[in-house]
Amino acid sequence: MLGTGFRRSHFGIYLFRTNASRHLSSFRVDVDVEQFVYDLPEALIATEPKMPRGSSRLLVHIPGAEKMHIGLQAHIRSRAMSHKGADPSSCFGDFQFRDLENFLPDNAHLIFNESKVFKARLFATVSDQKIEVMFLGAEGSNSTSVYLSQPCEGQLWRCMIRSSDLVLGSKLSCRQDADCPLEIEIVDIHSPWIEEDEVDGIEATVRLCSNNSYAQHVFDTLGNIPLPPYMHREAREDDRVNYQTVFAKDTGSVAAPTAGLHFTPEILDTLEKKGIRNTKVCLHVGAGTFRPITVSNAADHSMHEEQFSVDVKSIKSIVNSLKLERPLVPVGTTSVRVLESLYWLGVGYLADRVTNHLEQWTAYELTANGALPSTIEALEALCEFGSVKQADGKEIVYGSTSVCIVPGYSFKLCDALITNFHQPHSTLMLLVASLMGSTDAIQQFYKHAVTQKYEFLSYGDACLVYNGQANVKISTTPSRAFPDSAIAPEMLKSGTKVLLHSCCAPCSGAMIEQMKSEGHDVTILFYNPNIQPREEYDIRKNENKTFADNIGVPFIDLDYDAENWYQQAKGMEFDPERGRRCTMCFDMRFDRTASYAHAHGFSVITTTNATSRWKDADQVNASGIRAAAKYDGIRWWFRDWQTEEMTNRKYKINAQESFYKQEYCGCAYSLRDSNAYRKKEGIPPIVVAGGGIYSNPLLDSEEESPQVVQEFFKHATSPEQSGIRELRELYRSRRKTERDSKSENNW
Repeated sequence: MLGTGFRRSHFGIYLFRTNASRHLSSFRVDVDVEQFVYDLPEALIATEPKMPRGSSRLLVHIPGAEKMHIGLQAHIRSRAMSHKGADPSSCFGDFQFRDLENFLPDNAHLIFNESKVFKARLFATVSDQKIEVMFLGAEGSNSTSVYLSQPCEGQLWRCMIRSSDLVLGSKLSCRQDADCPLEIEIVDIHSPWIEEDEVDGIEATVRLCSNNSYAQHVFDTLGNIPLPPYMHREAREDDRVNYQTVFAKDTGSVAAPTAGLHFTPEILDTLEKKGIRNTKVCLHVGAGTFRPITVSNAADHSMHEEQFSVDVKSIKSIVNSLKLERPLVPVGTTSVRVLESLYWLGVGYLADRVTNHLEQWTAYELTANGALPSTIEALEALCEFGSVKQADGKEIVYGSTSVCIVPGYSFKLCDALITNFHQPHSTLMLLVASLMGSTDAIQQFYKHAVTQKYEFLSYGDACLVYNGQANVKISTTPSRAFPDSAIAPEMLKSGTKVLLHSCCAPCSGAMIEQMKSEGHDVTILFYNPNIQPREEYDIRKNENKTFADNIGVPFIDLDYDAENWYQQAKGMEFDPERGRRCTMCFDMRFDRTASYAHAHGFSVITTTNATSRWKDADQVNASGIRAAAKYDGIRWWFRDWQTEEMTNRKYKINAQESFYKQEYCGCAYSLRDSNAYRKKEGIPPIVVAGGGIYSNPLLDSEEESPQVVQEFFKHATSPEQSGIRELRELYRSRRKTERDSKSENNW
C-alpha cells in the first residue's frame, strides 16, 4: 500500500492524514446526552415475550411521506397522528409487525445478526456470600464462540461481578453441580460497575478453573439466561427459546439482538417471496449494551467493545446489492454496528491503517480528515486484504468495534433500521437519533410511542426508522402497500352499495351514521357464530336487528353456525386474545360476508369490529382484505374507525339508544379468560346475558379507555398472570353433553 496516505481509485484520489503507529482515540465528539432523554414509564417496560412470536406492534417513521404512492399514504395516514412542529413531510404510523413487508423498500436487503445467547449469568460464593457474575466475553482478542468450544481451564474472561468488596486474587466458587465445579479467580480489576437500582460491582478479568470441563458445558450446567436487569425477574426455562432469535447460530452473546426476536420462519418466508434478500452477520452482544451513559457529554463516555465476524461471501452479497442500488436495512443496532465498522475497517486498509479494531471516534476523525472512498471500494478492499481463510476454506473477516454513533454521524450502509425502543441515557438511543436526523424527530417519535402505549426494551415492540439523509423509495408497486382488494375512503364514490358485517348494535351506530351521511347504501349482515352462549347471542342479534329496523337499514340474519366455529377453533382454545384464534374468527366471518356480497350485488364490505377498542384494527383489516381478495369485484373498505371523533359519537349514540353493555368479546374462551382475569383482580365474574346498559357517554368511554384496554391485554393474555395456565387441565377434561349439542349452547 502507498505509505504517503494516498490511494487512487477509478472514482478519484483520496487523501488521508494517517499515521499507522498512532491510534485515533484522542479524537472526541461532543454531544449533550440530555437532549435525547425521555420519560419511560415503568409499566411500559416489557417483562414477558410477545406470544405468539411476531405478534408485536410496529411503529413506522418515514420521512418524505408526501412522495409515496397514494394508497400507501392512505394506509399510513389512516393510523397516523399529527405532531405540532414535526416535519410535514414525515409520517408516523401504528401497525403490527406482520405488516412489515408493506413498508420495506422495494428489493430491500435485510441484514440479521445471527449471534446466539449463552447462559452467561452465574451465581458464585465467597465467604458464604452469594454473588452474581455476568460473563461479558472472552478477554482480549480471544473469540467467545471459540472459548465456549474449548476446555475452560485457564481461560481469561471479562466479567461484571456484583460486589465492590473483592480484590485482586479473590476466588469465587460455583459448586452447584458436583460433576461440574468452577472456580473463578480475579486477576485484574478495570473499573466500578454501577447500575441504578442494582448492587454496585466491578468490571474485572477472571481466570477459570474447572477440572478441564468444556466451557459450553460449564455454562449450560451452572449458568442462567442473562435477562436484562430491568426485567426484575429470574430467567425461566422458556426464556431459553423466547430470548433467542429463530436464526441464532453462532454462540457468544450475553444479550439477544432483540430486533430479531420479532421474526418468525413464516415472516421470513413471506419477505423472501416478496423478493427481499437477507444476509447474516455475527456480532456477539455484550452487557455493555445496557450500560447507561452516566456523563452529560457523550464524548466522556467509554464505549463498550464487541467482537464480530462476517463471511466474505456475505460481504460480497452486500457489495452486489450496493451496485444494484438495493436499500440496506439492518435488523437491530448490532447489525448497524457491524456494517458501519466493516466500512471503516475497509477505509483503514485503503489508508495504510491495517487493524481489525475500530475505536470509538475513529470514523469521525477519518471523516474530518478528508474525502472518503465509496462503500463498494471500502468493502472490496476489506475482502481482499482483511480476511482470514479457515480450515474449512471459508474466508472470514474478524474484528471488534467500539464505534459510538451519535448525532452528526453519516451512515454508509444503513438506509433504514428495524429496531426496538431503547432506554434513555443509552448509546442505542443516540444511534437511532442519528438515523432520524434531529433531536425533535426522535423526541416526537418516542413521545408518540409512549402515548400509544407501545412496550419498550428487549421483549417490547418494534419500530422501522428510515435514514433521513437517504433517498429511498418506499414502494413503487401499489398492490404491495395497498392491495387491489382494498379501497381507501377517498376512493369510495357516493352511493356505493356497502355490506356491513355487524357484531352488535353498540359498534354499529356511529359507523352507519357516517356511511349514510356520505350517501352510501348500507346493509347490515349479522353472522357471528363465535358468540356464546345462545342467550348472549340472541340479545346481541335482536338488539342489532331492532336498531336496523328503526333507522331503516336492511338487516340480513345468517345461520348460527356455532358448531362449525368450534371445529375451526380446535387447537387454539388457549390462544390469547388478538392471537391466531381471533384471526381464524375474523377470517370465518368476513369470508361469509364477502361470499354473500359477491352473490348479491355488493361491491364493498367492511365490519363494525374495526371500531372497537378491544380489537386489533390491523388484524381485523388484514382478515377483511384476505376475504375480499377471494371474490372478483369485492373490495374491503379500509378506514380508521377508531378516531377520537368517531369514538365520541359512538358512545353518545350508545347512551341515547340505551344499548346493552357487553362485558366480553363474545366467544366462550374470551368469557373464560375474562373471568380468570377478573378473579385474579378481585372483580366479580361476568353474568352471562346480564350486562348493564350504556347511559353516560363520558363514563362509558372511560370504562373502555385505551389505558383500560392496554392494561387488560398486558395481564389477561399472560398465562402466568391471568391464571389461565391453572385452568387448562380443568377445561381439557370437559366435553359437551348430548343435550348441549342439541341446544347449541356449548358453554
